[in-house]
Amino acid sequence: MTGLAQIETQDPPGPAVRRSQPAASQEPARARPSAVSAGGPILAAKITAPTLPDWLVRRPRITELIEKRTRWYPLTVLTGPPGAGKTMALALWAAANPGPVAWVGLDEYDDRPEVFWSYVVAALGQSGAVPAKQLPAATQGRTGDHVFLLRLAAALANQDRPVTLVLDDLHLLTEPKVLGGLDFVLRNTGSGLRLAVSCRMDPLLPLHRYRLAGQLSEIRAADLAFSAAEAGLLLAQHGITLRADALDSLMQRTEGWAAGLRLAVISLAARPDPDQFVKELSAEDSALTGYLVDEVLNAQPPQVREVLLCTSVLDRVNPEAATALAGDERAAGIFSDLARTNAFIQPAGSGWYRYHPLLAEVLRLKLRHEFPGRMAALHHGAARWHERHGELADAVRHAARAGDWPLAAAMVVDDLAIGLIIDPRSGQRLAGKFAGMPADRAWAEPEPHLVRAAMALSAGRAASSAAALAAADAILERLIGDQQAAARQADARLAAARLAAEMIRLACSLDAGDLDAAAQAVARAEMLLGQVPDDKLARHPEIKARVLSGRGTVELCSGNFDEAVRVLLAGMSARTAPPGPGGPAECTGHLALAEALRGRLRRAAKLAAEATAPGSRQPRGRPPDPAALVALAWVHLERNELREAGIRLKQAEAALAAGPDKLIETVACLAAAAGALADGRAAVAAQIIDRARSGWRVPAWLDRQLSLVQSRARAASRDIPAAIAAAERAGSGTTPEVAVAITHAWLTAGDRDHARRALTSALASDSGVPDRVRVQALLADARLSYTGGDRGRGYRSLTAALRLAEPEQLRLPFAMERSWIGSVLRRDPALASTHRDLLGPGPYPDRTPAPPGSPDQLAIPAAEPLSGREREVLHHLSGMLSTAEVASEMSISVNTVKTHLRNIYRKLAASHRGEAVRRARQLGLI
Repeated sequence: MTGLAQIETQDPPGPAVRRSQPAASQEPARARPSAVSAGGPILAAKITAPTLPDWLVRRPRITELIEKRTRWYPLTVLTGPPGAGKTMALALWAAANPGPVAWVGLDEYDDRPEVFWSYVVAALGQSGAVPAKQLPAATQGRTGDHVFLLRLAAALANQDRPVTLVLDDLHLLTEPKVLGGLDFVLRNTGSGLRLAVSCRMDPLLPLHRYRLAGQLSEIRAADLAFSAAEAGLLLAQHGITLRADALDSLMQRTEGWAAGLRLAVISLAARPDPDQFVKELSAEDSALTGYLVDEVLNAQPPQVREVLLCTSVLDRVNPEAATALAGDERAAGIFSDLARTNAFIQPAGSGWYRYHPLLAEVLRLKLRHEFPGRMAALHHGAARWHERHGELADAVRHAARAGDWPLAAAMVVDDLAIGLIIDPRSGQRLAGKFAGMPADRAWAEPEPHLVRAAMALSAGRAASSAAALAAADAILERLIGDQQAAARQADARLAAARLAAEMIRLACSLDAGDLDAAAQAVARAEMLLGQVPDDKLARHPEIKARVLSGRGTVELCSGNFDEAVRVLLAGMSARTAPPGPGGPAECTGHLALAEALRGRLRRAAKLAAEATAPGSRQPRGRPPDPAALVALAWVHLERNELREAGIRLKQAEAALAAGPDKLIETVACLAAAAGALADGRAAVAAQIIDRARSGWRVPAWLDRQLSLVQSRARAASRDIPAAIAAAERAGSGTTPEVAVAITHAWLTAGDRDHARRALTSALASDSGVPDRVRVQALLADARLSYTGGDRGRGYRSLTAALRLAEPEQLRLPFAMERSWIGSVLRRDPALASTHRDLLGPGPYPDRTPAPPGSPDQLAIPAAEPLSGREREVLHHLSGMLSTAEVASEMSISVNTVKTHLRNIYRKLAASHRGEAVRRARQLGLI
């Protein structure tokens, strides 16, 4: 009910309707279990008093009343209609009560002895009043029997101080064994137990006996009603002040009904003149005086009343829908008249109307009460109407409410929308409609099994998904052999079901890392697309995009980046309608990642920005595409923008929590490990690599990349044998990437001869070698040449690496070699200045001033002035000198340099040396 959290709605006047399920209420929402048995899980929310909302008015009068009654009477019953404030009154009292309180929030699933007493025992134990060892155990088959009840009563009777047991919504319990057991325990505990219950009607306990014995206290709706002073406090909580006469008028109209007051306050808050609104409320609005039924429903002619009841199952209604459900052509003109005269039917734009939630609830209660057999038929009609108008979510919701689960599932499958349930980031709204579908039903149709398989897959329950998919497959096999399925319509439905099965199988295979199975599934899906009618494919172009996205993902997982790019581009062009799940958003994210992994950083950055831009391709409320975020992280990493890469990886981690994807997660780990290595944290990088490999069969290409980063991490830790072994695990030493990794290991060990021999094969290869690897090989050759005295060759290799890295701004390889490049650049400032974008700031003239508004032009004041020595350290840092080189240049210890660095970072609010240098330049310090 819009805006009415934690307040119950009001039953219509007339005979009470005993319901097995409560109406939508404003009492605090609690988790509903699917089943609870003795010894099973206990939901903590059900044995915890509700949290008090900020707007709640403290009502000492009610709190003191409950305190006195529970102190002197064994049984205190709070009864009142929905919205009377029973739960909040008990919660306020429980929060202020100094004695022990055990709270149990009841629901319809608790109407069994083993469930009910399990929660009671748990609540009593949690209260601390009764030591857990003194409470009898809730045992399956024994809970609620006479022996159990005797032991429980005895344990409670022996307490020094009474414990108050609160049972919220006791009217939901009707089982005689439960209520009889509760009566027995209460009568046999003496002063050890006080029972306080809330009900919408008198509970099915022998209240007459308690009344005669003087052991019953009854707090009714009149006692719970708001006084004028309390209503004024409620208004003040919302910043509303009314004149005395306006407040009196409001109290007269609501009679202190908590839900009515709360609704009025919400309405008043949006009005420029609250006092005037109260006057209009008294003159025109019947919601707070006649409980909607007398003033709205019963006041209408029979024809109007029939239309209102028939259309009350809809969240919103238009004349066409009203005509379809009511079967009356005159229904079309009813809503415009009601909207002009009654505020509880409001225009929603474009010819649509919506019921006020309170009126809708009353209408539905009346419909269930007066015509219980019509509800399912009306929901079924509403489902078909929404289906005809392409409103799948609403159609499924109504089919579910009609209890027609095969129809609901068939709508999803026939509409080629199984992907909305497979993908948890996009299908929560649709998947939620199937929460009540029986899990143990042996369906004769394949569609319910397919939906169950998709839901289990999205929830991470692979075994359950596989079982449901197998059940669907068995039915589909029988249907394929059925000659009666040869009709065109049957063929189309069968093709849609088989296509859904293959989409689920594809997702399962990708999750499990089974690329062969994934490739087979996507091949069958592509074949089945040809059996889907062209008109349906035209209405749902996203299904082809989803299949192509699956094919592209398979190619990406296999390391075929060029083919992945080709297929994913086709997937993007296949979708011309507004983007949705399975369309360009997914294709764009995976395409960005494929481009990043094959070294096209500019293209990857553009695509990833498109995929993650708010409101562009992402459906509203959906987390950003993790593939796109990892692609951006990879781009930042290759450009040595470690902080930005870390931010994107954090965002990807959050997105993956909503929709796990093992491939994307492992690529993110690869990027994180490389970033840790570039930041000088080799041990952390090694740990990340180990974590990335756990729990699945990593694709060969990705395992090779992990091994190469692992090799560099081992080399940085001076474990040369392990570094070489990790590199050789990635492939033959003649492979350029492996040769470069082995070269770095030997260089770290100081063995130039082995390093030169290892590097020879990397330099000999040219065709098909990624630019990043060629740059690394050239830098290794430059290092060997400079340190060996061949400065000419070193200069040629370094400049070749710089030219090769320039187009995509590959800065990371140079940052990883800063220990020796710095001294080279100090001897050749022209080279450093020419490639400043790649090499970072240095002690050379700035030939290209930064544009206004760029980071280099933004003034960031230092918290404290830098000392002369700190400026000198900064000057050396800007020349890319290592800490040891700075110490040598300044003739001070390394520890002293580190102390200066810490002070510099603190004063400039920087987290690393590159950021410190940039801010120092902005301040003109160097």
